[in-house]
Amino acid sequence: MICFLTTTGYDFTLKSLRNDSGAPPISTLTYRRALKKSALPEATYVFTDIDRLNARDLIAAASLFRRLQQEGRRVLNDPARVQVRFPLLRALYRSGINPFNVYSVEEEDKPERFPVFLRLSSGHDAPLSDLIFDQDALERAIAAAVSFGFPRHALIVVEYAAEPVRPGLFRKLSVFRIGDEFIPHVCVHDTSWMVKLGRAGVAGQDLYEEELKFMQENTFADRLKPVFAIADIDYGRADFGLVGGRICVYEINTNPQVNPIKTHPFAPRIESGRLWWEGFKAALHRLDAESQREAAAPKATQSQEDAVR
Repeated sequence: MICFLTTTGYDFTLKSLRNDSGAPPISTLTYRRALKKSALPEATYVFTDIDRLNARDLIAAASLFRRLQQEGRRVLNDPARVQVRFPLLRALYRSGINPFNVYSVEEEDKPERFPVFLRLSSGHDAPLSDLIFDQDALERAIAAAVSFGFPRHALIVVEYAAEPVRPGLFRKLSVFRIGDEFIPHVCVHDTSWMVKLGRAGVAGQDLYEEELKFMQENTFADRLKPVFAIADIDYGRADFGLVGGRICVYEINTNPQVNPIKTHPFAPRIESGRLWWEGFKAALHRLDAESQREAAAPKATQSQEDAVR
């Protein structure tokens, strides 16, 4: 059994997985309910929605993580260690992985280069602004966001880093981490640099064939491993683009919506979707099986441990 801990109202992301008979046994539990229970059933626990927890709940979730760990459960995504968007993007820039920087609107440092855009430091909604091309326009955008009701401390400024795969068409790539495995996800294509949900069929046969090659070869797994290591994230989806052949990581979502792809106008995309969904479920099966083996292994007694020492 794999149990995903989510914030209230965000378990819909796993509905397709729970309903798939080919997946391992999957359950979801809100942090609110989990934190009230004195004991939780035997399972592998995946902590998600780290960026949606307030400080008090984050501390409580980290305490629960450690309790489950001490009980011998397999637990993924330590809430006390996971790097959410702002610290992660800053760390990736300082490490040299990302070529773009990110700023809190409350710090004195100003963007080193433009354009930039404004967004919230948490959550996964679209940016709050279009591209901004100078400091004066940025100050106006910040003032407008605050006037609208967005707290200053929750606003960040991100340097633009995107490149069209062909004129007027942008692509977002993704890789999942599931424990020690890295599974490629299908691309998202859109006519806007703010690629989010994409548009079906907009890429064309050639790009869907290239996507299928990415899926078959798991092209970017090795380049994303250090990103997940810096983020201290054991389960999640890294979204990134390519600029001059260099990866630009935009975020890691610890509770992404997972769905199979059933229909599409291009056959290579259907095959890519099949590879993604079957690979994802297979990785979860292996995670579940490994956790069951660990749980079934005999535990050394204190006297045996002392003898070894």
